[in-house]
Formats: sequence, C-alpha cells, structure tokens
Amino acid sequence: MNTPPVRTRSFVMVLVGWMSLASAAVVASSAPAPAAFAVLAIGLVAVVTLSRSLLWGAGVAAASLFVFAFAGVAGPFPPWALGPDDLLRLLRSLARWQTLAPDVLAAVALAGTAACAELASTGLEWDLVLRGAVGRQRQVEDLEPTSSGRKGTGNGAGPQAERRPRPVRHQEEP
Repeated sequence: MNTPPVRTRSFVMVLVGWMSLASAAVVASSAPAPAAFAVLAIGLVAVVTLSRSLLWGAGVAAASLFVFAFAGVAGPFPPWALGPDDLLRLLRSLARWQTLAPDVLAAVALAGTAACAELASTGLEWDLVLRGAVGRQRQVEDLEPTSSGRKGTGNGAGPQAERRPRPVRHQEEP
C-alpha cells in the first residue's frame, strides 16, 4: 500500500496566495493607516490559526475586524478623545458604502485567511499521520517473508523464511 503523502506545501502556497491577494484588495480600498493594520491583522490571524485552532483564529479575526472598522471611521483621532456624540456619529458612518466596502473586504480577507490557515494546519496534521502510517507499513513489509519464503511454493523454507534487509538511504558510495 503506497499512500502518497499530503502535499502540505500546496496548502501553504494557497494560504500565502490568499493572504497576498486579500491584502492587496484591502490596501487598495482603504486609507493607509487602517490598510497597514489590516495587513498585520491578516498575518496575525494566519499565525494564530496555524498555532492554535480555527476558533482562536476566528476570534482574532473578529477582534481585528472591529478595530479595523473603528480605525477606518475614526480617522486620525485617538479613541479616548472621542465623546459619546462622536461615537454615535462613528456608528452611523459605518453604514455608508464608502466605509462599508473596505470593511466587507477586510472581513472576507480575515475569514478567508483563517480558513486557508486551518486547511494548511490540517494538511500538516495529515502529513504527520500519513508519514507515521507509511513508516509503520514499511516496518511491516520489512518483517514479511520474501516471495521465496511463501507457503505453498514447494521450496521448503517453511517458518524460517528469509527477511528482506531494510534499504539504507543517504549513504555515500565508497
């Protein structure tokens, strides 16, 4: 049974490609400061999802989206300098298409990054499982008798069948 290992490299390439394209779309539609934050947030979501889980990545994505939307609407003013009237004005401005379009693009970028990172993380786990299974399969094959030692062949080998030697890899020739 020769099971090909999962190509984790392909999953990681999909993740990097998605992050690049999604970041470009957010940067093109946003102001410079929120766009820079979005690029950092996309990278953070990928790292958290790869190291923890999809749930953690989704949580970081939601928090990042909230901060991105708030930063895009607030502009250069620090949040602690805004009064209650300013906060209501900010909430109403979130419904305008000029601010809603970058927010939707950022939401898609963050959610897609979490999904692609989960796919890459699952690919890493599959790769480990398959490598372990292939290693166990090779051990079993090494212990099986060769064709000259099979029962019913009439060669008289019986239970004293010879075992195949394990192939030596990465050995330099003399």
